[in-house]
Amino acid sequence: MIADTATTSARAEDPVAALRLFCFHHAGGRETAFLGWQKRLGARAEVIPVRLPRPEDVSPEGPGGSGMSMAQVVAAIDHDIGPLLRRPFIFYGHSMGALVAYHLTRLRQSCGRSLPERLLVGAYPAPHLPHRLADCAHLPDEDLLALLPPQPALHSHLLHQAPGLAAAAAARLRLHLGLCDSVAPAESNRPECTGHGFPQRVSDPLRCPVDVFTGISDPLVTVAEAAAWRHHTRAGCRVHRLPGGHFFTRETPESKAAFFNRLCAVLAKASEWAADGLWPAPVTVAS
Repeated sequence: MIADTATTSARAEDPVAALRLFCFHHAGGRETAFLGWQKRLGARAEVIPVRLPRPEDVSPEGPGGSGMSMAQVVAAIDHDIGPLLRRPFIFYGHSMGALVAYHLTRLRQSCGRSLPERLLVGAYPAPHLPHRLADCAHLPDEDLLALLPPQPALHSHLLHQAPGLAAAAAARLRLHLGLCDSVAPAESNRPECTGHGFPQRVSDPLRCPVDVFTGISDPLVTVAEAAAWRHHTRAGCRVHRLPGGHFFTRETPESKAAFFNRLCAVLAKASEWAADGLWPAPVTVAS
């Protein structure tokens, strides 16, 4: 589900960008997490935030059902944005959004459809690994919200002053964590592992390159977990270590500048690779 207002403004501002950048937000968040991205990226890409479908839109149980499955969500998104994927595009997913973007890419690959020039993922471990908040969706609201790393857009004192706001935030977070939990690591194209827990191979890895962005102070994702994304692509993987924590895209001026500098460089290279048919070296780690 495309965010109508954000999409409209992006197209009005830059209707002829070489790339379209589809953005998938974190658990508990909204598509507004990408406000200001179009201004920062300018003509490098047309920024299109994607709104996740509601449970009643994809689940036969309706509003009283048990939530959404990843398969339902990515199928609905693919149907919705499909007409916009007729020119070069990139997916960026942050935290939960990384898992959504990955499974959407896998769906398109399995159906023989066009793939993103690059898959960009941030603040999430490789999909064969469990995430830190797995099986936490059942916790009481206060305990659930306390598990989240600090983020600029959600101040704890405001939640305490507005119980209705806290309940809505917890409900949204619970729904999204349930979506992540609907894909168990064993179902997530899990590789065979050695005795040390490192995967040896992955069946049907992605045919597009992957760029991984990770905050060096992220309490939810280690650098090793971020680097493990390399097992899910045959076209090259680059890991970008950034200052900041889980929400490095907006935590501090330093973390934001570092992220957007890297993102602009990736978008510029993606345009070159798309035009020339070139792919990067298999695995590199940048800091």
